[in-house]
Amino acid sequence: MRMMNYKIKVETLQHKKLLIYPPISYPSCHAPTICETPSGSLLLAFYAGVKEGAPDSVVLGAEFKKRKRTWTAPEVWVHVVGRAVANPRLFVGPDQAIWLLVGVNYGTRWCSGDTYLFVKKSWDEGNTWSDLELFCEQKGLLGKNKPFNEGQLWIIPVEWERTWSAAFFRSDNNGSSWELVDDLGRRANAHLIQPAIAKLSDGRLVAYMRSQEGYVYVTFSTDAGKTWSTPMPTTIPNNNSGLDVLRTQSGLLLLACNPVGLMDHPQPVEEGWPDQLAIGFTKWGLRTPLCLLVSQDDGATWDMEIVLEDGAGEYSYPALLETSDGVIHIVYTYRRRSIGHIMFAEETLLKQLKKGGKNVQN
Repeated sequence: MRMMNYKIKVETLQHKKLLIYPPISYPSCHAPTICETPSGSLLLAFYAGVKEGAPDSVVLGAEFKKRKRTWTAPEVWVHVVGRAVANPRLFVGPDQAIWLLVGVNYGTRWCSGDTYLFVKKSWDEGNTWSDLELFCEQKGLLGKNKPFNEGQLWIIPVEWERTWSAAFFRSDNNGSSWELVDDLGRRANAHLIQPAIAKLSDGRLVAYMRSQEGYVYVTFSTDAGKTWSTPMPTTIPNNNSGLDVLRTQSGLLLLACNPVGLMDHPQPVEEGWPDQLAIGFTKWGLRTPLCLLVSQDDGATWDMEIVLEDGAGEYSYPALLETSDGVIHIVYTYRRRSIGHIMFAEETLLKQLKKGGKNVQN
């Protein structure tokens, strides 16, 4: 995988940027997720509290008002008294309800093997929600990124918290049953979590992973996610922070990440980090800049690097979505004080690739 030296600022793409602030009673926020509902509405969720891992934390949700191009004031969607919540994920599930998958910590230390995955559902596009239900009885699994879905096939990316090892929940019967697949960190002898999945032009599935090894790792599947190749490092630096991947309607592959290596003596980069870091969390780098990498050949080369944020502080945990109208949305943690939302038409990205002398695929 080769990086090309073509870098632009997101301002070049005629973008719009919004900041979504939590209520003052939940001053620190992190880990946003975004989805499009069947009617074309947008929903956003993220967790917030005094700080990451605090027992007062909740999942907040909001709806995007397209006409006004603003988000509603965030309101509480998940509150488990005395328990920290983690990494919500919104998506239209196998039963066509909106699913909100969320981790709840039942241990004394944050994200160290005591998380259970729960789900709640909305049948009216986020206006009302069911009670939390246990998604999996197995303890110690978390995740960050949206599932992959094609027909009856569903793959939900997760990881084993305690061993920092990526895995997947897989269903080929539209969610009637689920199988836990693989243990990729152990196989690669590397700390790998939070896989993000996309389908390539040749039919393979690809998953990019956050790591403590200084680089983004990648794995492939040729059998619809039943088995995965042993993960290998790419040439893309990674700061041990979240990323996301998206294959657009035109076939571009987008990777949102902090393309930054590890630091020799890491320190928390923003207020709001947990008092006790997760077991095994020992190496990280700065969480700025936040960039969007663009590939026209399924990740073999990366033609463009779009700088989304490059100020001091933390800009992290991106989530990517392309809506049915061809607009690309990126939501991310903005200095732990708000959630950033950048949107631009894919058409403007294609035009910029042409302007930069890149051979845009049809």
